[in-house]
Amino acid sequence: MAKILDTLKNDGRFTRLVEIIQTLGEDTALQGEGPMTFFAPVDSAWDAIPESNRAMILNDKQMLSHLIDFFTIGNHKCTLDALLSKNVVQTVEGNPIMVRKTDQGTQVDEAIVLEGNIEAENGIIHVLDGVPFVTLSQAFEAYTAASQ
Repeated sequence: MAKILDTLKNDGRFTRLVEIIQTLGEDTALQGEGPMTFFAPVDSAWDAIPESNRAMILNDKQMLSHLIDFFTIGNHKCTLDALLSKNVVQTVEGNPIMVRKTDQGTQVDEAIVLEGNIEAENGIIHVLDGVPFVTLSQAFEAYTAASQ
C-alpha cells in the first residue's frame, strides 16, 4: 500500500495539490509514518478560486505551507464516520474544521467530500470538491499573524 503522497500522485485528480506539496518540500510529512488524516482538494477546486486570489495563494510559499497544515489532522486516521461523530476536529495548524452531513453529502467546512476513506499506508485521504473558503481565510489569517 502506498503512502499518502504517492496515493495522491497515482490518482490523477491532484496534480495541482501534489505540485504545491512538492514545491513546499512537504513531501516528507506526507510520506512520514503517520497516522494522519488528509483532506485533498481536486484540481478543479483550485481552478474554482478566482484567478487573482489563486495567483496570490499559489505564489506565496509561506501561505501555502499554512494551507497544507489546514488539510492535515495529525496522529489520527479518521474515517468519515469518525469525523462526523466528532463534528469538529483540529488540524495540524491548530484551527478547528467542521465536518457535517448535509443534503449535498458530507461537508468539510464548505467543501463536499467527493470520495472518503481512501486508505494509505500512513493514513487516510478524503477527497474534496473545493478548497474550503473558511480554510483559505484562516490560512491567510495565520499567515498574516506569523509575518508581523
